[in-house]
Amino acid sequence: MRSDIVYLDAPGRTQDLLNLKWALRAAGYTVASMWHETGANDTGMALRNHWSTEEIERLQRCDLLVAICEGPNKTPPELAMMAGFALARGIKVCWIGSPVQGLTQFRSVKQYNTAEEFRREIVSRSFSESIAVNERVAA
Repeated sequence: MRSDIVYLDAPGRTQDLLNLKWALRAAGYTVASMWHETGANDTGMALRNHWSTEEIERLQRCDLLVAICEGPNKTPPELAMMAGFALARGIKVCWIGSPVQGLTQFRSVKQYNTAEEFRREIVSRSFSESIAVNERVAA
């Protein structure tokens, strides 16, 4: 089981975000972010103001920030701020969407073009790790 703690961030609660949440959990990651856990019909203040002190405190306890910003030139300043905050704290960042100049030049930032590309890597890593564990057990 993985011990990595992941924070998911995006401008809003999208199907891509939910798919990644479940893929990460299935691969053994702990998802620490809570802002996206509101009810399906709850699109009010909780989602619009999810960049709160409480959520930033959750991010501080994570190993990885997954920032989803698919859509050209639609990077909200709050999402870029979260990525900068994570980098300043030594937290790795996976940026999904169009590359942001300056951000993707950091070694601790990995950029993916789509959420599906990131999801495939999660599934692939999880499968590779389970094979390695099974081989060690068999030996």
